[in-house]
Amino acid sequence: MAKYHVTLKASLRDGELYWVADVTAENEDAAMQVAEELFTRQLDNAREWSFSEADVEPI
Repeated sequence: MAKYHVTLKASLRDGELYWVADVTAENEDAAMQVAEELFTRQLDNAREWSFSEADVEPI
């Protein structure tokens, strides 16, 4: 088992969502799966989310 820093990106209709997680897995493919499972569990608590960082730029 190895530790991986995984960044997942979802392109949604109104923007993009990034999920970053540190996981332990057998390989990179398994690490991605573990990170996806962690994110899926967080969806149940979406009302409790708050953003702690932002980068706002005029366009």
